[in-house]
Amino acid sequence: MKRIATLASIALASLFACGQAAAQTEPIVFVHGYSGSSSNWSTMISRFTASGYPSNKLYGFNYSSLLISDSASGAQLASYVSSVRARHGGEKVSIVAHSNGGLVSRAFRVHNGGSAVMRRFVTLGSPHSGTTSAYACFSPACFDMRPASLFLLGLAGRGCDRSLWSSVDGVILPASSARCGSSTQVASVGHLSLLTDYSVYNSVRAALR
Repeated sequence: MKRIATLASIALASLFACGQAAAQTEPIVFVHGYSGSSSNWSTMISRFTASGYPSNKLYGFNYSSLLISDSASGAQLASYVSSVRARHGGEKVSIVAHSNGGLVSRAFRVHNGGSAVMRRFVTLGSPHSGTTSAYACFSPACFDMRPASLFLLGLAGRGCDRSLWSSVDGVILPASSARCGSSTQVASVGHLSLLTDYSVYNSVRAALR
């Protein structure tokens, strides 16, 4: 009887593990922020792979935030996502975006058919309502990030899903501008620490479920 109970427990544990793996293994595209690169995600991606997430389904998208508008970057993201989906049988993707990358991803979602191909969309410290810190720079993306910019007015609150924000962000001013859609306040960490803080990583995983 004890042996039967043990075997049953092992079987249930295996089924539970399989259920977890099946629940969320879609391709994930990570979108960096202003003046960043896909390398900004190295810590978070390493945590995904350490948890058993398929490494061949984790992608970093690069765009020229210093040179082109967020709308143009959103069109480039659309092309990139299409190539990712082609590698995985047309499977929907999830997108995790930091800072200005959230606006690029919203442009993709609203203007380039992103809603139809995205399972989840999570932003970390993105200036959904603009940030006054963008008045200190003068690239097209900076103009897009300014409060009440034509770009933000064109989005008109659309394209959000799940947003994570910190009350002490320091770059997104006011910090509440990072709230959009289903919003969660995470640990009190700075703007760049949203990329590396372990508790924020756990919040990202929860938001992707």
